[in-house]
Amino acid sequence: MSGGTCDLPEAADGGAAPRRRGRPRQLSLERIASAARNVAPEALTMQAVADELGVDPKALNYHVGDREGLRELVALDVFETELARVTLPVDSDWRDVVRSYTTALRDAVVQVGVLATSVRLPGARGLGTLEPVERVLEALVGAGFDTADARAALTLITETGFSSGLNAVLVAQHHGHPDVPGVIRALQAAGDKELPVLREVVAGRQDDDDQLEFKMTVILAGLERVLSRKRPPG
Repeated sequence: MSGGTCDLPEAADGGAAPRRRGRPRQLSLERIASAARNVAPEALTMQAVADELGVDPKALNYHVGDREGLRELVALDVFETELARVTLPVDSDWRDVVRSYTTALRDAVVQVGVLATSVRLPGARGLGTLEPVERVLEALVGAGFDTADARAALTLITETGFSSGLNAVLVAQHHGHPDVPGVIRALQAAGDKELPVLREVVAGRQDDDDQLEFKMTVILAGLERVLSRKRPPG
């Protein structure tokens, strides 16, 4: 991430000139994000971060605007840090690259935790999150997909990784998917012989890893079908 800093001008006698309106002295996005790491996500407020920095909360407005802007900054900081640690396979089958990228996205979102809803898709800031994207596109185009299909595939797998991460965070927060108890109560109120397949599905519901694996199996099978249509017969 990048964010500028601004020093106070010096007066003619070498001392600091009176502070002017605008960016606070020595305050930057990096310093704000660093201070925010010391605050529990559930307690993340402008006041809490300002206290860590020893500044007035209004000083943060120039950089992050409001609390939601602060949450987005912190979420992106964690997300970029986690994704930067990922090394996608080189000279590997395109399917392996796609799987690795999707799993890395899911894991990065999980690390963001309760702030995950404030994460924006890769490319929001800086090149760090774009390098894995380029690697995926290279693998897809190298396998024979044209750029239009590679773009569509990238969108699909990116959304899959993000949604899987958000779902994992939701399950962790509620110690299970929040919709499931309501479904169970409805089934308990229904007759014993009603909705038998749904009862079986709820009883044997998959965990997050199983669900992501199923999604990737379906997505890769579909992409293979698209690719096969582009290959010449024979």
